[in-house]
Amino acid sequence: MELIERDGFLDLLQTQLNNTAAGEGHCLFISGEAGIGKTTLVKAFLKQQADSCLIYQGACDALFTPRPLAPLHDILWHVSKDRWPVSTILEERSALFANFFQELSTKEKQLLIVFEDIHWADEATLDFIKFFARRISQLPCLFILTYRDDEIHSRHPLRNVLGQLPPDSFTKISITPLSKQAVEKMAMEKGYSGEDVYSISGGNPFYVNEILASYSPGVPDNIKDSILSVYDRQEEGTRHAWQICSVIPEGLEVNRFAKIRTSWDEAVDHCFAMNVIIVKNNKVVFKHELYRRTIEESLSPFKRIELNKKILELLLTSFEDEGEIERIVHYAKNANDKKLVVKYAPLAAKQAAAVGAHIEAAKLFLSAIEYYQENDKDTLIQFYESYAYQCYLTNQLKDAIIYAEKSLKLLKEKNEVQKICSCMRLLSWYWWFECNGTKAEFYATEAIDLLASQPSSPAKAMAFAHLGRLKMLSDQKEECLLWSEKAKLMAEELSNEEVLCYVLNSVGFILSKNLFTRKNGLDFLNQSKDIALKNNDEENIAYAWANLGVDVVVMKDFQVAKKILDEGIQFCEERDIGLGVKFLLTYKARLALETGNWKEAYSSANNYIKDENWPPVCKIGALVVVATIRMRCGANDVLPILTEAKEKAFKNREPQRILPVMSAMLEYEWITGKEIIKESDLDLVVELVKQRGNIYDNSAFAYWLVKARNQKVALPEHYEAYLLNNHMQVHKAAELWKTLGCPYEQALALFEGTDDDKRVALSIFQQLGADAVYEKTKMNMRAAGIKKIPRGLRESTKTNPAQLTNRELDILQLLQHAVQNKEIASTLYISPKTVDHHISNILFKLDVHSRSKAVTEAVRLGILK
Repeated sequence: MELIERDGFLDLLQTQLNNTAAGEGHCLFISGEAGIGKTTLVKAFLKQQADSCLIYQGACDALFTPRPLAPLHDILWHVSKDRWPVSTILEERSALFANFFQELSTKEKQLLIVFEDIHWADEATLDFIKFFARRISQLPCLFILTYRDDEIHSRHPLRNVLGQLPPDSFTKISITPLSKQAVEKMAMEKGYSGEDVYSISGGNPFYVNEILASYSPGVPDNIKDSILSVYDRQEEGTRHAWQICSVIPEGLEVNRFAKIRTSWDEAVDHCFAMNVIIVKNNKVVFKHELYRRTIEESLSPFKRIELNKKILELLLTSFEDEGEIERIVHYAKNANDKKLVVKYAPLAAKQAAAVGAHIEAAKLFLSAIEYYQENDKDTLIQFYESYAYQCYLTNQLKDAIIYAEKSLKLLKEKNEVQKICSCMRLLSWYWWFECNGTKAEFYATEAIDLLASQPSSPAKAMAFAHLGRLKMLSDQKEECLLWSEKAKLMAEELSNEEVLCYVLNSVGFILSKNLFTRKNGLDFLNQSKDIALKNNDEENIAYAWANLGVDVVVMKDFQVAKKILDEGIQFCEERDIGLGVKFLLTYKARLALETGNWKEAYSSANNYIKDENWPPVCKIGALVVVATIRMRCGANDVLPILTEAKEKAFKNREPQRILPVMSAMLEYEWITGKEIIKESDLDLVVELVKQRGNIYDNSAFAYWLVKARNQKVALPEHYEAYLLNNHMQVHKAAELWKTLGCPYEQALALFEGTDDDKRVALSIFQQLGADAVYEKTKMNMRAAGIKKIPRGLRESTKTNPAQLTNRELDILQLLQHAVQNKEIASTLYISPKTVDHHISNILFKLDVHSRSKAVTEAVRLGILK
């Protein structure tokens, strides 16, 4: 396809590639509808770079369950001639990622890696994209990924990937349609009405070219009619060839194609001569995917079933010999062959789960359930439990609960007590993630009651351990230790390391939240992680990392918090422990909030609350982060966010969720002067903090209760940074907050001090962008008769997204034209040192690390054109 109106995109690709020459790689996501020209653009760009870069290309397939790591496997043997491991289990996959990255780091030339059609990517491929994108800054590599944005629905996993990548690691480009003028010019050369072509095609290059192609009978009513009109004019053999090829979305290998072409060789040759069906990467495929889809959709349901049965009849043995189970399932489903689906879908599901593709695994187990026609209870229980577990891992919690309850019903009919209790324990855990503490505790205690008269067993030990975990999560220390000790004794009796790992995790976390027992608690948490790692126990690995990450943030151990969170996120991502990743990312946003990195905190947390796949129990923390930043900055739509967080937290019933929400609501009352908390809710929380909770969350709540309501609560212990009764305490608290790196809390403490302290506090609020707090405290200073109050930001500074000053805007415009510092200084009549200072401020405010990235970010934000 000829490149028309694509020079600007090629220049942008070239600029991005040039920026990687210094060794700092970048990801480029190219989006657009089918036929818009993504592949054509990338091909043209790759052709330009053929002599200067090492180029590797891979693509995703449109199978019902995508081939795991398809694009990565497409390029592995091009990267190195050495044989790569076949990744079938999580450890091998993790090693594969690391080895691939290591191999690339040995290359001397610049790298260009292309993954096409990632809207079809399996979960393991998406994990690789996250893995690689987080490390790409270490390579001289441009990573280009194309996808169809019209196929990325609100729950599509690719949205989650884009929401979790570091903002400075990638750029998104949306390919635009051709202009009306360009289409009219192309149509005029063919003797057609340009206006008609444009109205039908909308400027989509593929549509335009297909309409204007020599084999098209003029301008049809729409593109589908155009394709079908060509199809209908063919001989019967040609149409049959197109039909059977249309039901093979991933294309068919040349050696296999011979098996299906026996009776229509001449027709196939005609298809190749027309260039409608081609050989690409040793596969027979339609030249254009829209042709394949249009023809497949035109088939009657019966014809589609017949063709898929034909594929299975000819190729089933070959698929079985090559272990291509996902392809068998694809054609069996489309052929409505229920027995084959039930036979192979569970096997494909287990393969998918082994490489971390849990979404695909869930879909496959559901297929087995839907196609199963028998009534064998053991088979149904196996299918229900497997599907429920994969749904739990992928945050499809409602389905997890529904199918776990189906399994429980069948188990009760069989009266298998041990299995009943194991099922109840899982149900309890699924309900906990749904923020339903009542249901979680109900199923946990039911399991224990049912096992009371039973002898020691793994199910009984795990039931004790699980109830201990629920007590740990709700800060009921004595009960946590009681049930955990029972589980530990039974685990030792049974030599069961899984239960021991579970117990160490719960006990470690509850002890780590007390300053006197913290060291022992952290030791237990690390022991739990080590046991889980030794046994490759995915769930307990995730629990250990999550609790370690939560602990260092809640207990304000900020010096190691980022390191632990990043290590935990990386570890869980590489093994596709999705819930662990989401827990740690939520607390990373809270860390950013508490340490004054509000831009990062808000950007991340705002993505999380919009993500329908974010677990409700994690969403509470993200809602608090977003609401806190918005109310401090003076936004008007904070109350609905706080209300949602409160409803989820009270349903969850745990102090670690409730207290941050209530502290945020009290802060809202202080900032706005409006009472929004019911007295009954406040009384309930006051009683809660007298008995449970950690010193930091309890002290924060007590602090805001005094500040907003002038009401005191007696706590077992206070964190000294919240004690501000005299000037000595004020300065000590401010210094503590400063040492921790918490500027907002430092400013709040300083505002309780002298007039000079108040002025410093006001400046900090201003620097943070806490406009509402700044205005409130400034009014308080005026009312107290304090003079020389610092002036706020100028209106021109407030009106740009990064709050750049007029001088910084002047310098940024010069940076856009690649003007050097000395020239900038001469142009603006300032010193080069002052220019350096302003550029440092610009980089900080735009959250970038180079002049070129500052310009790119300013254009993206609309500050520059």
